[in-house]
Amino acid sequence: YDYNYGWLQTTVIPKMSNAAQYAELLNEQVLFSNVPYQQWTPGWNALQSNGFYVRTDNNVRVNAFYTPEDLNKFRSGSNPLTHPNTNWYDAVFKKWSNQQQHSLQISGGTEAVRLLASLGYQDQGAYYKNSATNYKQYDMRLNLDAKINQYISANLGLTAREEARNFPTESSGSIFRMLIRGKPTEIAIWPNGLPGPDIENGQNPVVITTNATGFDRNRRDYFQTNGQVEIRNPWVEGLKFTLQGAADKYMGRTKRFQTPWSLYTWDKISFEADGVSPKLTKTVRSTFTDPMLRLSDEEELRITLTGLVNYDRNFKGGHNIALLGGIQKETRKGDNFFAYRRNFISPAIDQLNVGGTLQQDIGGNGFEQARLSYFGRASYNYNEKYLAEFLWRYDGSYIFPEDKRFGFFPGILVGWNISKENFLQNVSFINNLKIRASYGQMGNDRLNIADYGYLSTYSLSGVQVINSQQLRTLTETRVPNLNFTWEVANNANLGLEGTILNNKVFFEFDVFNNQRKQILIQRAGSTPQSSGITGLLPPVNAGHVENKGYEFRVGYNGKASDFTYSISVNGGYSKNEVKFWDENPKIPDYQKATGHPFGTNGFSYLAFQYDGIFRDEKDIADNKLDYGAAEGNLRPGDMKFKDVNGDGKITDLDAVRMDKTRDPLFTGGLNINVAYKGLDLSLLFQGATGGLQLLSFNETGEFGNWLEYGYNNRWSVQNPSSEHPRLVSRNNRYYTINFRNNTYWLRSNKYLRFKNFELGYTMGPEIGNRIGISRLRVYVSGLNLATWDKLGIWDPEATAENGYAYPQSRIISTGVRVTF
Repeated sequence: YDYNYGWLQTTVIPKMSNAAQYAELLNEQVLFSNVPYQQWTPGWNALQSNGFYVRTDNNVRVNAFYTPEDLNKFRSGSNPLTHPNTNWYDAVFKKWSNQQQHSLQISGGTEAVRLLASLGYQDQGAYYKNSATNYKQYDMRLNLDAKINQYISANLGLTAREEARNFPTESSGSIFRMLIRGKPTEIAIWPNGLPGPDIENGQNPVVITTNATGFDRNRRDYFQTNGQVEIRNPWVEGLKFTLQGAADKYMGRTKRFQTPWSLYTWDKISFEADGVSPKLTKTVRSTFTDPMLRLSDEEELRITLTGLVNYDRNFKGGHNIALLGGIQKETRKGDNFFAYRRNFISPAIDQLNVGGTLQQDIGGNGFEQARLSYFGRASYNYNEKYLAEFLWRYDGSYIFPEDKRFGFFPGILVGWNISKENFLQNVSFINNLKIRASYGQMGNDRLNIADYGYLSTYSLSGVQVINSQQLRTLTETRVPNLNFTWEVANNANLGLEGTILNNKVFFEFDVFNNQRKQILIQRAGSTPQSSGITGLLPPVNAGHVENKGYEFRVGYNGKASDFTYSISVNGGYSKNEVKFWDENPKIPDYQKATGHPFGTNGFSYLAFQYDGIFRDEKDIADNKLDYGAAEGNLRPGDMKFKDVNGDGKITDLDAVRMDKTRDPLFTGGLNINVAYKGLDLSLLFQGATGGLQLLSFNETGEFGNWLEYGYNNRWSVQNPSSEHPRLVSRNNRYYTINFRNNTYWLRSNKYLRFKNFELGYTMGPEIGNRIGISRLRVYVSGLNLATWDKLGIWDPEATAENGYAYPQSRIISTGVRVTF
């Protein structure tokens, strides 16, 4: 029996500006938007002291967004009702959320029949207070191994799992978007517990994380079965036949019931009869006023059938051969269905038949896929000293046209166990030393393209009236291609591994080169936009990407009496380069993707080269470049960019393709394991470097808060920085709109993370036998405990450049394993 209970929280919460900082920044925006920059210094001094400024050029009075009295109240916290200081993350997040896991496993049997059965349960909550988000899982497993006779054996496995996923009706992206935008000068929750105003469209994070907006319930059932029969030929030594089969069934159901919700506002004047409680006004703030229900069902069946023939034989003199041939067929099919209604009589009834009939919808879809593979392997080794292997696959996929459906992909591997050679037998400090090399091809049909790209497929368009009848119409979605086939990866690897000093020191080192050719792309770059078909182009085998690098692992095992320990470091460096992609031939070479890396988020960044700040009027006057394509009216605090092409203008032609992507070039780790009698401790540190993260803050000012980082690192009248720009309100400057992709916002995402630790104690059998158990282990563990990073804003492993995503968890857990 295993039991684990854990506490989790976010790894990193962005530090946002507090109310006083936010109010000051809003006043700056008033100054920047309404006062000529030549008057910014006296204007700012007047706004701070008087709360208004009279322009000297036209005698127009400019009022501060917040008066000096407001700023003082925000700073002092003297009136939290009228001048709150809300930390939206604190208002929405728990200090810790909980999770637990249970697992019970039973095994037994005889020499002929063995049985293993298990039951499991998981329950995990979310970060939010009053959370509508949680996850539950129920699972079971049954394995049966039977030895029919000395020639025939069989096994059967069954796994069943149900996942219950519950969410609010607003997405996690919307929730975290509102958390970042949340204004610290607004109330999140009134003293009586009612929710405060929204940030936008009814989205107050305190409310949209709960069931107050309805519910989104998703249930997923998985049934996975597999079986195998193994037959050994009684007449031919080493000959074996194996039949395998697996059937995986998935069924999913989603019920999403959206109900309108209300929020409460206060005019900051009216009070209840007690003269203390604010008189609140209730208003429906959701973007709809009637309940809406959407039901959907989907199912999928995957069947895999495999037949194998093995021949393994050891001959005199140390010669050993192994031959394998096989065939595998895989089919996958499924369909889905949905129904939608709104205009329910009441939000208390969430059944489809209660909804109105005026605004309803229904739909469904289906798919079928199939793959067929033939494969084989022939291997030879001599006394475990010289090893060679040839393998091949002949794969067919439904993705490709009929005459291009199959691809042949061979490979060869060789190895040399040098430590078996006579000339190393007397070298005592070398225990094991091997060199290995391989070269082979792999085919890829798991492509980011629509199915049936070799056909003229159509999609259903809108309803049109033809001959007084409403009819659905069809639209051609692509131009077909009858000549595309498998993507091919040519993989080469050279490795060295071994152990020395009585197996205390171990090491492994590999270098690799991967050439991905025939990558399926669209020739959109070289096809003129005027053709009108760039969005309908078919896939063609034209792309080529090279990936090369190395991996290593080095460690030491030590022992002193009852004390044992192991320490190892591992790492890997990988850099890829686009060798060919279809691009517009007219763009400059320094903007082309070819010759630069390709990452999980696509091509490397195309970025303008940041060149400092226009610190003051003199900087603007001394400027010789034409910024007309970016901004017609430069101001102090604006960004400078390099004129890459030397035409005297800052335009799109000055953006440069970067040599880095979001993916790190190097990742590594440090593993430490220590044990003393029944105690054991394991530690894992993980790190990465060589990647870039583009920071995006595009909903600030009257639309949302700024990061504390922005407040502390900005150009201002009082601190005219030469390094950091002025802050903006919702992208009202060129360096946060069309010129946002620039090297100032591209930051290193390198980090070092205390990834994992586990401290455990295993009770000795002499104690366990007294209380009827054979083994007892208790432990405490942690995940993502501490992070040191250059980014310093949100999790360095985050993929959302604006923070609008559910972050990773820091988890502290404790558990016990009991064996009877």
